[in-house]
Amino acid sequence: MLFPLGHALTKGQKARTSWIHYGPLAEMHQYIELDRAASAEGFRWRPPARLGPPLLVEAPDWEGAHLNGERRSWRQLRPAERLCLVTPEGQSPLVGLQSTGKPFVDWSTVFRRTSVRICERYEPRFPTTASHRLRHSMAMATLEHLIQVFYRQAAALVADTGDDAAMALYLIKSDPMLVLRDLLGHQSVLSTELYIARLDVTRLYRDAYKDALARRTPAAAAEAKAEFDDEEDAW
Repeated sequence: MLFPLGHALTKGQKARTSWIHYGPLAEMHQYIELDRAASAEGFRWRPPARLGPPLLVEAPDWEGAHLNGERRSWRQLRPAERLCLVTPEGQSPLVGLQSTGKPFVDWSTVFRRTSVRICERYEPRFPTTASHRLRHSMAMATLEHLIQVFYRQAAALVADTGDDAAMALYLIKSDPMLVLRDLLGHQSVLSTELYIARLDVTRLYRDAYKDALARRTPAAAAEAKAEFDDEEDAW
């Protein structure tokens, strides 16, 4: 499911779009209904004076709300302004809350401590990561998914309409790098290609190509095998 991010929150002040799988989204809703509700109950949030005056949230919807009587878009609110938001019940409307009902903002500590635990318990070479690394992880996972879907759909088009015309049309309209470029908010696909250096792209394309064509006919499976025979010998 697509997940839009407003320009006031993103690196470079450019609106971007990410995505989230159904499973984690369902878990988030469960957190909102149970853990978050328990943390918010009976607690009144008072934003620190250094951040500015409280912003009373009224008539909220998907796009925005009235804040102290003025209609504002969620996408225009910077992090400090979001911390000043207060519901009519006196609570913070932010999703992440501490057990005391205060907004949770110390994500850097969460990532640092998690990195240390992974390093100690599972993989000594695991690096210390920050929240921005999620963007890179999202890019890599998305590219792998796009490549897999790309070849499955391309193989179906080839089987249905013939090799040359179908493949050419699909490559022009649905190149994975172009889709990833748009999701990341890059102006040029050259920026997106930097992510390629961090992926085993040969493996991704080989596995997706073999899987897609093997679904069609034995002849297609043999063609895929022949396509990558030399590379498999090298591995």
